Amino acid sequence: MCAELAVRRDEARARYDRSAETDANVLLRHHQRREHAGGPRTRDRARRVFRYVPYVIAQDTTAEPEYEARCVSGDETECGAESGVHSDPAAVEEWQRRHTQETRHLRYRRSFGDYSVLEPLEEVPS
Repeated sequence: MCAELAVRRDEARARYDRSAETDANVLLRHHQRREHAGGPRTRDRARRVFRYVPYVIAQDTTAEPEYEARCVSGDETECGAESGVHSDPAAVEEWQRRHTQETRHLRYRRSFGDYSVLEPLEEVPS
């Protein structure tokens, strides 16, 4: 098989058929890896097994969520006032009310952040 593929490559090279030459080279490489790469042990080592493990994403209860707001009111530029980070959304809402009373600004960008963990849906055998 090696000799046949080498002849095929040489003939393609003589015809200046680069596409056929490339095809012959690829076939020759595949053949050599498959048939001459150290026997079945080498081929087995190249195998990989991937297993699907179902996970569920859950909120990490050991970390507190974070809430904050930034005033984005303004025609040319945003106000930019910020509530700061709080662990309670009520504190952020109260800051928004007070800021609106003081400035008459009505538009805010609110952010929520938390931590999550991926937990296996069921125990994975070792």
